[in-house]
Amino acid sequence: MTCRLLTPSVLTLLLLLVGCSSPEPHYYVLADSASAAPRTVSAKTEVFVGVGPVDLPEYLDRPQIVTRSGRNELQLAEFDRWAGSLKDNVAQVLAENLRTQLPGNRVALYPWKRAAGIDYQVTVKIIRFDRSVDGDSVLNAHWVILDGEGKQLAAHDAHYAEPPAGSGYRATVAAMNRTLERFGNDVADAIGAFRKAL
Repeated sequence: MTCRLLTPSVLTLLLLLVGCSSPEPHYYVLADSASAAPRTVSAKTEVFVGVGPVDLPEYLDRPQIVTRSGRNELQLAEFDRWAGSLKDNVAQVLAENLRTQLPGNRVALYPWKRAAGIDYQVTVKIIRFDRSVDGDSVLNAHWVILDGEGKQLAAHDAHYAEPPAGSGYRATVAAMNRTLERFGNDVADAIGAFRKAL
């Protein structure tokens, strides 16, 4: 009689445990645009470009991918996460994109040795880098180009939006990648303009 009373309880408990099991998280990284064709730049001398510091708000530099669901509201994708620091990933991808877009030049990530001889430094402050509620990936950033002595040469505010080519977070990350590629192209164009003036 005791067994009859316990059996339904045990079965219910087992069903609850199975129903409460969490799905496996998916991990993502941003990737450089290595497939992009390098641009032809005519310049007399090679330049050394330093990338960084790259600043990212703390609420973005977290494992979960962030969706902005309103002006003051964010949603976190608990099971769709960055494989590492988003801040570090953005800096690495930007540097790699500049290596592709500025062939024949050196590119270093911050911090570099004082004696490295940087010709241009690109500092970046990311204002927004997330998914909007309608699915678009948005990148807003303020970036500055400094010369080797730390003198400001130019300052820009950048705004990019890319719609996803599909549903789900894989398409979201791919769209975020495209905004970062466009950003890198604009930085390369600005540095290229200074190079032509050499």
